[in-house]
Amino acid sequence: MIANLLRTETAERHKTLESLMFVHEIMNNSLSIDQYKKLLTVNYIIHQKLENTLANMLDADTAAALEMNRRLKLSALEKDLNYWGIDNLTLPGLDFELYLPKKNTAEVLGALYVLEGATLGGNVIKKHILANPNFKDQEGGLNYYGVYGDELSTRWKKFVSVLNERVEEADYKHCINSANQTFNNLINLSRQLS
Repeated sequence: MIANLLRTETAERHKTLESLMFVHEIMNNSLSIDQYKKLLTVNYIIHQKLENTLANMLDADTAAALEMNRRLKLSALEKDLNYWGIDNLTLPGLDFELYLPKKNTAEVLGALYVLEGATLGGNVIKKHILANPNFKDQEGGLNYYGVYGDELSTRWKKFVSVLNERVEEADYKHCINSANQTFNNLINLSRQLS
């Protein structure tokens, strides 16, 4: 199944991204507000550049199976930017070439695997951020990390099911490459904003 392969074949880039996205600080409840603002900025820029494009690249059946219109996270990120006083009109442009998959189901689902996977950890991240004294009474600025609420597990399982059903074995390589390149988008932007 492609979902299991994606997990193993993207593990190195996933680990690199975690090191750049303050996972240690999140887990030990020491994340600063400035670090959190960087997390939001990285996620906003990537979602702003990719989310609608990827959704529009899906064929109608796949988009319907995923309930893609219920997976869009840009509005949650915009609420968080507003809450923390980050003006999205003043965010930097990219100093690297953004990877966009070809309009092919395997490649689009590979890219979406990265964006959906980030959401999967969101509830854990939100729990740790709320336990951090720097974020006392700041739940209003944590919309992105709790975007699916109680539906998180159900939505992830549905995504994995569609991923495994729609990506043919002949396209596994393309799906994995797309996921790794999408991780590279996040890694490159995280480094740019350091």
